[in-house]
Amino acid sequence: MSVPWLFLEIRMPDDLRVLCVDDDRDAGRRTAEYLQDAGFDCLVATTGADALTRLGETRIDCVVSEYEMSGIDGLDLLAAVRGRRDRLPFIMFTSTGSESVASEAISAGVTDYLRKSGTEARKLLRERIRNAVDQCRAERGLAETRGRLEGLHHHAVAIAGAHDRETVVDQALVAADRILDFDVSGIYVLEDGRFVPLTERSYRPEDDLPTVDDGVLGHTYRQRESVLVRDVREDTTAQPDQPEFRSAVSVPVGRYGVFQAISEEANAFTETDRELAELLVTHVTQAFDRLESEADLRRTNEQLQAILDNTAANIYIKDLDGRYELVNDSFRELLGLAPGEAVGKTDFDLQDDAHAEEVHANDRLAVERGEAIQIEETGKFQGDERTYYSVKVPLYGGDGDPVGVCGISSDITELKQRERELQRQKERLDEFAHLVSHDLRSPLSVADGYLDLLGADVDHEYIGKIANAHERMERIIEGVLTLAREGREIGDRQPVSIRALATEAWETVETGAATLAVVDDTTLEADRDRLQQVFENLYRNALEHGAPDDAHELTVTVGTLAADGFFVADDGVGVPESVQEELFEAGESSDPDGTGFGLAIVERVVTAHGWTVELVDSHDGGARFEIRT
Repeated sequence: MSVPWLFLEIRMPDDLRVLCVDDDRDAGRRTAEYLQDAGFDCLVATTGADALTRLGETRIDCVVSEYEMSGIDGLDLLAAVRGRRDRLPFIMFTSTGSESVASEAISAGVTDYLRKSGTEARKLLRERIRNAVDQCRAERGLAETRGRLEGLHHHAVAIAGAHDRETVVDQALVAADRILDFDVSGIYVLEDGRFVPLTERSYRPEDDLPTVDDGVLGHTYRQRESVLVRDVREDTTAQPDQPEFRSAVSVPVGRYGVFQAISEEANAFTETDRELAELLVTHVTQAFDRLESEADLRRTNEQLQAILDNTAANIYIKDLDGRYELVNDSFRELLGLAPGEAVGKTDFDLQDDAHAEEVHANDRLAVERGEAIQIEETGKFQGDERTYYSVKVPLYGGDGDPVGVCGISSDITELKQRERELQRQKERLDEFAHLVSHDLRSPLSVADGYLDLLGADVDHEYIGKIANAHERMERIIEGVLTLAREGREIGDRQPVSIRALATEAWETVETGAATLAVVDDTTLEADRDRLQQVFENLYRNALEHGAPDDAHELTVTVGTLAADGFFVADDGVGVPESVQEELFEAGESSDPDGTGFGLAIVERVVTAHGWTVELVDSHDGGARFEIRT
């Protein structure tokens, strides 16, 4: 496997131990004494056999050997050492030799070859020993690191496949123990401001759990950076819960918490340990992220499934050939099929060809347009023809090409039946309006004509009463016609100034001595003519029903509401409680001579705009009508 770059810090003994091998005891002693003066720890062996014995008994960092020796010579000793420790530095330091000997030694795997030639040679030997040992230790450390990385890789696979946090944490802490040699460690998450250890494998402090403001754990979490504490006695941040703890390495686990390893030894952790811990924690963080995403996805899927299972609408997905890939329970039950039975079928398999062709054409239309379409379509399932309002959306694959259609179809059969019934009612209302306009006005016109003739020959008080009755009949006819018309849809909307329209409507009404006050203005999107009729009828209602005996004192006020809308208020006598509940019903009036159609027309026009109208108490004691838009 490839090994990522790491800052390599090797734990090395303070001393460097050298084994000097020379059958000339004095020469071996001199070499050893010089090296000891240079700071090395030296052992001396006078035979190859003695050297191999020493090598098996104690730690040796480098062998310095003479070439020519009785018994086992330098090359034989080299071969024996390589058989035991193939990477141990072995320097041939000889007073005799030749190029052929040097070549043979190098071929046999000697680390270095030096001729004894006085003080300079010994100085050079010292440097060669240090370089050889440093290189050997570095190689050994790299090999150990490579092995630890490989071990972490195996545990990373297990972490990546874990199905819950507990398994992730346990796998990570096992790796910390077995691979990184962290005897005491734990993963801690923040709950209610304190670090809580995850699983029984995490070290749990004997005292109170640390808070986010405490010690190295808190610092690591707050700063989102790793911390290497070589000696707690020299680190002001560290606050160990046990006095025997001397060093620690602490790594943030994303936004979740902190991984920490601690030791009773000072300088127990190196930069390499920190980086390996960071690598391990990276796998933990990724696993936590994955588990969280999977949990979110499960919740989303459960919510979507709940919608699919509980909505009354038919929800489905088809491929480009019209084969169903998914149907919800509502649609499946409509089809009369068992779960999964609809998958792979087309509309031609489920209903007659005419209806299936209509549905298939609409599917193709959504794909061709590349956007959602809204359309009414019919379907005949199990002999029952229904009407549906369908929204169909094209679906696309990863390459951007269409792969199918998703649809939601709501049954509007009853709504369409209601629409048809309302249309029939409208037609009957039109017929009624025609009857009122022609069949009632015609005899009324004849009666008015005879009344005029009679009034020319007879002077009687009943003549005026009859004329007033005819006028009231005319107003009733006009009110009925208006009420019939105002139930229809409004015309085009346009911006309308309330101040301008209220003032204009006032001028079309017989107001006498009453006054109008428009206190502020706003602009509404409305059918101008219909909204003017609202003002006119509200004005007439105030003048005819709200005015006191001294009508010249009546004031009608128009203004805007704090919420969207406007009001029309007067300072008259108000509306009697006996008629308030049915005030907007056609024919309802507090005036015996009134028709009762004016406010009914107001309510129809307001409702047609999608607004509401309400009678409330006026601040001036009269009636106040609030129209909320």
